[in-house]
Amino acid sequence: MTHERIKQVADFFYSSDDASDVPLRPAIITGQFSGADLSKRRCIQLLKILSDSEDLKSDLKHFLEDLEI
Repeated sequence: MTHERIKQVADFFYSSDDASDVPLRPAIITGQFSGADLSKRRCIQLLKILSDSEDLKSDLKHFLEDLEI
């Protein structure tokens, strides 16, 4: 996914709080019970990691640490 496409996807996800406009929005779930909603900025960071990472486990671990879940 290109960074331009990532921005387009994030722009769509965060264009409205109305479910008829945006049927879903990504969130993070860790383990069984903890999780967090993602801001647009964090969503873009996550999509870039998923698109570009060469060490996905490490990059996702750092991403979660930054979220302080």
